[in-house]
Amino acid sequence: MNKITDYTKFISLRSSRRKPSAIRELQPLIKIPGMISLGGGMPNSSLFPIDKLDVSLKDGSQVNIHGEMLEKALQYSASYGLPELVDWLKNHQTEEHKLKDNSIPEWDICVTTGSQDGMAKAFDMLVNDGDHIITENPTYSGALAALHPMGAKLVGIDTDQDGMKPEHLEKVLSSWNFSSNPLRVIYSIPIGQNPSGATLSIERKKKIYEIASKYNLIIVEDDPYYYLQLPTASNPVVKPIPSFLSMDSEGRVLRFDSFSKLISSGIRLGWVTGPKTLVERIQLDQQASVLHPSGISQVVLLSILNKWGKEGLKKQIDDVQKVYAERRDFTLKCAEKYLKGLAEWYPPSAGMFIWFKLLGIEDSSELIKKKAVEEKFLMVPGISFSPDSSKPSPYVRAAFSTATLEQIEEAIKRLGNLLKSVQLKK
Repeated sequence: MNKITDYTKFISLRSSRRKPSAIRELQPLIKIPGMISLGGGMPNSSLFPIDKLDVSLKDGSQVNIHGEMLEKALQYSASYGLPELVDWLKNHQTEEHKLKDNSIPEWDICVTTGSQDGMAKAFDMLVNDGDHIITENPTYSGALAALHPMGAKLVGIDTDQDGMKPEHLEKVLSSWNFSSNPLRVIYSIPIGQNPSGATLSIERKKKIYEIASKYNLIIVEDDPYYYLQLPTASNPVVKPIPSFLSMDSEGRVLRFDSFSKLISSGIRLGWVTGPKTLVERIQLDQQASVLHPSGISQVVLLSILNKWGKEGLKKQIDDVQKVYAERRDFTLKCAEKYLKGLAEWYPPSAGMFIWFKLLGIEDSSELIKKKAVEEKFLMVPGISFSPDSSKPSPYVRAAFSTATLEQIEEAIKRLGNLLKSVQLKK
């Protein structure tokens, strides 16, 4: 076992320079009984014009926010997040990822302004300008947008429908010169990967974790589709695949979660779970940027979660999974009807995307960016998700999340017709 006891080597120069805010450090002291504070910069909350917040849920119930909770929603709060929400999330993570069952070193949670915000802060903390970082190939375009300005050099690892291939990862790392080419991080979207829809099997997760331990790497587990693991006719009851966090006995997993796909993407809340030292550095970044996530969003989310309880949250997860599964299955039927012999794909077991490989097409960019637009349908070319944008990609990403079923069928049909017309011209 290679338990990490010193995270110094993982911290970027930028992050190592971050210091706590003198004013932010006063925040927990204000709650000490008898404490009189003239040291903060908080406005007088009695002057805020909002008297109450009422949220009506689709099940007919209501969440009413007033009094002390409203004051907390409207006022500055801790950079780690509203303490009540942080406590709820700690209990949730402990139960969901079996954190009491492993020997993970001291861990913590920080609420962020969406998991994208937390992920960008993590990259800032872990990656120096010019460093290398392991990603899947393909990988999330939002991660590319965060990494490219740092001058990060992306090392794409081959994937299939079961996710990153451990044998390719081992092959790359076994010949890596760590002294001249710093590499400390594996970035993975393990469930319903964006864009490919791939889901890492538990067997591969175990192998990847072993490799990360062997080469002393941090695993950044970006898992926004964890709650979108979808049922099938042969497997109608979803049993979530255990996370990297659940198997972390060495303190090398930094996990990012979100309820964006379940409750609201516009509420802009996510949370990071991982080694206390690393989470603290992200929190210091937060002190210097957004100060803390939206208080209103945090209180609304907490109030909904408390209103639902465990059974209510489970019902919401089940309902959302059922709808996405129906949409996935319909899209796959359309693909079989209109794209057979023109493209290849596999059925995703999670997420919102189908990853089509266009047959006879070396690079999908012009076809999708120009000709598809002329035919009035939108998809995303594979090059947008490539760690190496110099290499052409025959893939396209199709999302089945928001269009109506009729629109999905028509878009797939138009793609098929477009591919046929290209073939006829050859």
